Order: sequence, then structure tokens, then C-alpha cells
Amino acid sequence: MGRRLMIALLSLGLAWFFTPNFALAQESHIAQAISHAREAVSAGREGKPSALVLHATEALHYAADAQREQPNPHLKKAISRLKEGIKFGKKKRRAATTIVYRALQELERAPH
Repeated sequence: MGRRLMIALLSLGLAWFFTPNFALAQESHIAQAISHAREAVSAGREGKPSALVLHATEALHYAADAQREQPNPHLKKAISRLKEGIKFGKKKRRAATTIVYRALQELERAPH
């Protein structure tokens, strides 16, 4: 009987996992973008441009996914600023941190 219960719970869990929930997915994308943008800003403040570029790139991917699902002007600005911050970060310019911080502010303004 325990085996049947385990199989039933596993089946239910898989069904729930694969059920599309676009609002939840978008919230997750924005939350992930914010998390990576914060890491990028932190790395920039610590003088680690390669880590800034890495996290800003991840933030960009999540922000772009959220924008594809539900377009938003704050996401559009954030994406533009993340791209610029990545470009400056690759050149090891200090301005990259400020640019990514402004992208973070736009991400935080986007509706979750």
C-alpha cells in the first residue's frame, strides 16, 4: 500500500510540475533576473568585472524571458541597460556597476 501511495504522489507531483502556469513563470523569471542583477552589482562593487558580466548575462536571459511572456516598459529598459552594462563590464569599466544597478531598479519596478 505504501508503494501505491508513493506512485500516486509522484504522479501528482509530476502533473503539477508540468502544468503551464504563465503568471507563475513570469514572476519566477523576474525574481531570478533581480537576484542575478543584485549579484552582478555586488560583484561590480567588489571589483570583479567577470562575475558582474556573468550575473548580468543571467539576469538578461531571465528578463528577456519575462519580456517575451508579457511585455513591460520597465523590462524593456532593464534589458537595454543590462546589455550596456555587460558591454562595459567586458571592457572592465567601472560604469558597468552603475548601469547594472539602474537595470536592477527597473527590474524591481516591473510588476511581479
